[in-house]
Amino acid sequence: MALTKLCQQGGAVVLTIPSEIAARAGWTVGIELDVTAEGESVNIVPVTRVPRGRRTVAQLLAGIDQLEIQSYNDEAVDGLNDAPQVREHI
Repeated sequence: MALTKLCQQGGAVVLTIPSEIAARAGWTVGIELDVTAEGESVNIVPVTRVPRGRRTVAQLLAGIDQLEIQSYNDEAVDGLNDAPQVREHI
């Protein structure tokens, strides 16, 4: 159990969520939360499901820009053909 206090910030009352609670829930700064009150209890849930960092290989590969990879490869090959610019003395 973690204890926290309500604070006044401008015209709003602010609840600070301890870092370990937010991390355990997978929440990060800027996440949008839905806050509802039921009697003396308050429920806080993300507006959308928060991914926990697990992705399939297909999902990872889908995010790759093939043209960008090709341009990096072309630059790397061009760099191999250039003569060294610096001479090291040992």
